[in-house]
Amino acid sequence: MNSYKSVVLIILLICFFNSYDIYADDHIDNSFSVAEGLSFDKLDLDTDFLYRNKKIYKLDIQNLVSPHVSYSKNVKGIYINAWIATNEGKVNKLIEEIGESDLNAIVVDLKETTGRITFTKGKNEKKNLFENGLKVLIDKAHKKGIYVIGRLAVFKDSNLAKSNKNYALKYVLAEDGQTIINSDNWVDPFSEDIWKYNLDIAKKAAELGLDEIQFDYVRFPTLALNSKFIIRSKKNNSKVDAIVGFLKYAKKALKEYDVLTSADVFGLTTTVKGDLSIGQDITKLINYVDYLSPMIYPSHYNSGMYGVDNPDKNPYEIIFESLEDAKEKLGDDGHKLRPWLQDFSLRHRYTNKEVKEQIKAVKDNQLSGWLLWNPRSKYTISAVKSLEKGMNKRWNIQGSELFRKK
Repeated sequence: MNSYKSVVLIILLICFFNSYDIYADDHIDNSFSVAEGLSFDKLDLDTDFLYRNKKIYKLDIQNLVSPHVSYSKNVKGIYINAWIATNEGKVNKLIEEIGESDLNAIVVDLKETTGRITFTKGKNEKKNLFENGLKVLIDKAHKKGIYVIGRLAVFKDSNLAKSNKNYALKYVLAEDGQTIINSDNWVDPFSEDIWKYNLDIAKKAAELGLDEIQFDYVRFPTLALNSKFIIRSKKNNSKVDAIVGFLKYAKKALKEYDVLTSADVFGLTTTVKGDLSIGQDITKLINYVDYLSPMIYPSHYNSGMYGVDNPDKNPYEIIFESLEDAKEKLGDDGHKLRPWLQDFSLRHRYTNKEVKEQIKAVKDNQLSGWLLWNPRSKYTISAVKSLEKGMNKRWNIQGSELFRKK
């Protein structure tokens, strides 16, 4: 009898395991995630059992998140202009200052508004792009744990506009509605040839290990209310359609590259409804970039904005109110905001106090990333000095291994 019961028990167990595979794919997927940092050597799984049941489990590489993607969420960076970026001594000095601060990122010019491509000698031919130092700069920064963003001026390109009238933005003379005038400074945002030209540059920079491509001048030029010119548009397409179209195209073109994207927009886009007549409607642009950087420089706001008599002297109020409006506009995408802050002086002198106030306004809006702008690349480093001992060591320990994406 005992022998009979044993046989029956064995048969029942076999039927149980055949009818209910406790290691089915969906249970494995629900129990752990590669993105959470787990791996097989840290899991107590009977791999022999898995293979005995002829199930082969593979890690889906698409689930792996490159370190720079996580790092991008807390970017605190400075802009380095083209002249300084190609000067080894000045770059070394800035990197040294970054190491003594809370800064962890740099923004370098890839293409300027003149159309000049940085780090490129002679003609801007594809084979010559960035052959003169961009890779060296990226590697140098990565070894110090510094995130590298490449800034690309897209639709303001005087070289391209002048060299080929087919690429130039077209104006129509308002008084007759017929006379067409070619712009000497702006190219046509509707042109897919222009899109491709800029994305070829972006792809080359991405191949060299850049962490993020930042599109600047992704807009139409501003015109005065009584301007004698009208910007000629494409039939059935608005200015917003053109800018959204480009960013959508860029996102698709860069999909195979391990690089993030961002876009610079006017500060007032955070508050004013619509696109400011330049094509920048942030509620639509946000869908095609990883980060959006409104240029909310207090010195650029008129008296009375947000109820502030002198915006230039009250940076905290301007930054806070602007970001609060932007977050309301963007809803769940508000976390993609990474504003440009002012570290230069116009009418009011900006010091340690003014820079710190802007950073505090960002933090008080529950945002962790920001960028400092100074066209001369001279910064108030004292305003971003670390308050915690060991901060420098923490960045340096991360070093190049953190950014080894290829």
